[in-house]
Amino acid sequence: MTTARAELRKLLTLPSLRRTALLTWTATLLLTVAYASAESRGEPLADDAALAPLAYTQAGFLVLGVLAAVSEYQEGDQIRTTLLAMPRRVPLQVVKALALAALTLPVAAATAATSTLPAGGAAWMPAATMYLTLTTLLGAAVAGVVRRAVPAVVLLLGVYVIAGPVLRARFGASAAYLPDTAALDPSRGAAATIIWTLAALTLATLTFGRRDA
Repeated sequence: MTTARAELRKLLTLPSLRRTALLTWTATLLLTVAYASAESRGEPLADDAALAPLAYTQAGFLVLGVLAAVSEYQEGDQIRTTLLAMPRRVPLQVVKALALAALTLPVAAATAATSTLPAGGAAWMPAATMYLTLTTLLGAAVAGVVRRAVPAVVLLLGVYVIAGPVLRARFGASAAYLPDTAALDPSRGAAATIIWTLAALTLATLTFGRRDA
């Protein structure tokens, strides 16, 4: 319990996480206003328009996860101090993931609520909240393996912003296996998001356990 409180406190005191969360929520709000404006002008919207802003602002949650994971590997190398206090690496990694999930959930819920349009979007709020939380954990897991913010962000955005849309457009059957499909179609992509996140967390845990620090 003490370790969990310490990890949560560390995350809460990181200015970069607060700025990222605020910018992500603001971007979601602006996108939602744009979609609502288009709807008011009578422009046709897709059935998934209520979640469409999340397809873009999910990038903010990926960055949130990356920053949370690499913060202890930046200047000062705080991870060594953490390991002195908690040398058991697997439990520590689990606590880190739980602390990040606890921090992300309210941010994800606020973002999902902001992105919901009047036309029945509220039904997707729990799924969107869970999706954004899992996306953050996946981002943190990848960053935990890479241990550098820029390469991790480039890799993740390359998958989510470029590779995912291209594969869905050219090979429709691949959508069910991509980690970001659930942003627009939770019923089709939820399982893939969960599997990708668990796989990334497992890899990050194994890597963390085998490295020197």
